[in-house]
Amino acid sequence: MIQINPAWGDAVTWQPLKEIVDRSLEDTGNEKDNKHNQQRATFDLCSELTPLTNATCSKLFRALQNWDGNSSPDEPIFAAVYKDLASAQKILTGKSSTRMNYEQPGWKGLIRTSLRAFKKIEEPPYKEAMIKANKRWGEMPFWESLVLMKDTFTMGYYLNAVDRRFDVNKKIQLQSEERRVYVMLWWRTLLISCLVTVGCLVLAYPVSHLLATLPLRYSNLLMICVLMPFWTSLLVRIVSWMVMLQQQGVINDALVWSHLLSDENRLPMMYNFTGTVIVMIQILLPFMILPIYSVMKTIPPSYMRAAQNLGAPPSLAFLRVYMPQTLPGIGAGVILVFIVAIGYYITPDLVGGKDGRMIGNMIAYHMQKSLNWGLGAAMGSVLLGAILILYWIYDKLVGIDNLKMG
Repeated sequence: MIQINPAWGDAVTWQPLKEIVDRSLEDTGNEKDNKHNQQRATFDLCSELTPLTNATCSKLFRALQNWDGNSSPDEPIFAAVYKDLASAQKILTGKSSTRMNYEQPGWKGLIRTSLRAFKKIEEPPYKEAMIKANKRWGEMPFWESLVLMKDTFTMGYYLNAVDRRFDVNKKIQLQSEERRVYVMLWWRTLLISCLVTVGCLVLAYPVSHLLATLPLRYSNLLMICVLMPFWTSLLVRIVSWMVMLQQQGVINDALVWSHLLSDENRLPMMYNFTGTVIVMIQILLPFMILPIYSVMKTIPPSYMRAAQNLGAPPSLAFLRVYMPQTLPGIGAGVILVFIVAIGYYITPDLVGGKDGRMIGNMIAYHMQKSLNWGLGAAMGSVLLGAILILYWIYDKLVGIDNLKMG
C-alpha cells in the first residue's frame, strides 16, 4: 500500500481514520443512535479513503499518466483496461461505469458488451483484440473522457452546469450543440423569477393599500382571503389551476361563452411558460402582500392629508410622500418572492411542460432519477451562489438595513 501511495505510511493519514472508528464504537445506550453512528462512520470513512485510493490504485489511471491525450493509446494502456475489467467486473459495470457514462455517453454499454467478448482474449496484444471485439475501443472520445476522470478532485461538474467542459488538455470548451441545455434553463429561470416578482408586486401593492386603509371589518375579511391559500394544500391549488387553465378549462370556456374567442382559437395556457408564470404568481402573491401591508399599516394617514393641504395633487402626494415610505416593505417582498421563485420546481414540473421548466426541475431530476448527484449538487451550489450575488447587489443598491417586515 505504501508503494502505491506513500501517504499510507504517514501517521497523519491514520489519525482521522482511528477517530472515525472510535466514534462508531461508542455505545450511546440507544440502538437507533448506535446504528446512526455506524452509518455516519461508513460515510466518513469513504470520504477519507476515496482521495487516497481513487486514482492511485487503478492500473488504468496510472497508465494514463504517461499518455499525451492526442495520439491513439498504446498497448500498455489497453492492457491496463483489460486487467482492470478482468479483476473488477462488478464495480466497473455498476457505479464506476455509470460515472464514466456521465463524461461520455456509451461507456456503460461498451463495458457491459466488452466483458463478454474479453473472455475470449487469452494473451496479448490486447489493443487489436479489444478493438476487434468492439470498434469503439478505437474511438478517441472515449479515451479522452478517461483523462478527465483520472484526477481525484475535479471542477467538471461545475463547468457542466453552465454548458462548459474540459478538453483533453484541461482547457475550458463549450459543450457540443446537442448537450447545451443548462444555460438556457438558467436564463429561463431568471426570467420567470423576475416576471413572477413583478407580477406579484403589481397585484400586491393595491391589495396591501386596501388592507391598510379599509375599515377594520372589511380589512379583516380581505385578510382572510389573502391568508386562505395558506390553509389549502399546495398540490390542491396547483391542480385547481390545471382545471382552470387547460384548453377545455373554465377560463377558456368563459372566453368562448362571452364570444371573446372562437372555439377553434382557445388559448394554450397549460404545460408552457405562460402557465408556470400565472400559477407561481398566485401561489407567491401572499409573500408580497404581507410585508408591504405591514409597512403601510405604520404610515399615518395624516401625511397624505398634509401634502394635499399644502397644494399637492393626490397623485403627486402619493408618489412623493406615500410611496417612498413603503419602499422597505416593497424591498422585503421583492427579495422574499424572488428567492422563493428562483428555486421553485414543483409548480413548473406540474404545469410547465417543456417550455416552463426551471433549473430546480433539472436539479431534482439529477438527484432523483439520473442519480448524477455530483452534477445536481454543483447546480445547487451555482444556484445558491447566484442568490448570494443578487442579495449582495440588492444590499449595495438599496441597503439591507432599509428592509422591513413590519
